[in-house]
Parts: sequence; C-alpha cells; structure tokens
Amino acid sequence: MRIYSGCRLQDGTTLVSVNGRPLLPCSSSRSQAATTFDWGYDGRGGPAELAWAILADHFGDDEKARRYYEGFTHRVIRGLPNERWTLTEAAISAVCAEGGL
Repeated sequence: MRIYSGCRLQDGTTLVSVNGRPLLPCSSSRSQAATTFDWGYDGRGGPAELAWAILADHFGDDEKARRYYEGFTHRVIRGLPNERWTLTEAAISAVCAEGGL
C-alpha cells in the first residue's frame, strides 16, 4: 500500500514522499507547473502540481491524472494541514470512487 506524506519545514520548504521516497513531479508536467509542491489552498501552481503527481503515481497513468487533478486539488489538496499530512492509497481510491472529480 502506498502512503503519501508531506511536511513543511520552518523555512517554508515542502517535502513530499511516497513510501519514504521523494514524490517526483508528473512527467507530463503542465506548462504553468510550479517548481515545488504545495498544499492547504486551491491553487494552479504547487497544489495542482501536487495533485497531478499524486494521482499519476496512484493511477500509474499521466493522462488519467491530467483528467482528475483539478477536482482532486479542490476536494483534497486544499484541505491538507499546513505543517504535516498523510494520505493513504485507500483514502485516495475512496475519493476517486465517490466521483465528482
């Protein structure tokens, strides 16, 4: 089972991992992609990039992630706690199964 986690350091740097390994940006990166991941708000930069990367890893499909990242940003990423968070593969699957993405 994949476990995604993120933390924000005191200097504002964000670190995101999946099962303890750094989560990489999606290979089909958007043209307005941010240089870092971010969360806790509904934005087109870091939050959208994080949603896309999580979904691309979760689905194993960049195109499917592209279709759903905006809804996932709005429903999940914007509500993540500022300092530290964890998302399980099961929780992501449940959000996706609920629809509305």
